[in-house]
Amino acid sequence: MSNAQLRVEPAELMSAAVDLDKIADRLEMALTGAGPKLTVDAQGRDEVSTATAASFTKVARDFEKDSATGVLELRKIAALLRAQAAGFIEGEAEAAAAFKLQV
Repeated sequence: MSNAQLRVEPAELMSAAVDLDKIADRLEMALTGAGPKLTVDAQGRDEVSTATAASFTKVARDFEKDSATGVLELRKIAALLRAQAAGFIEGEAEAAAAFKLQV
């Protein structure tokens, strides 16, 4: 059996949450700016040009949607880290209070 111990640093959890929110903000801003540029206009009226443009535009829209989902997931993870840090701090405070009551 290992003597490994679990060590939780709430400040590190909060710092990681802030970093994830910053990444999500930058990604969201980049995607918002790129959105209109992702539409591909057909270079001609022929079937190949219109089909190609439609295909590229659909892929771009799917990418936007998937990326927005990724941003949301980053924000959820950041919120979870903050909640875990708060819960750990609260648990430590309750444990400390219980020890004080026993003394």
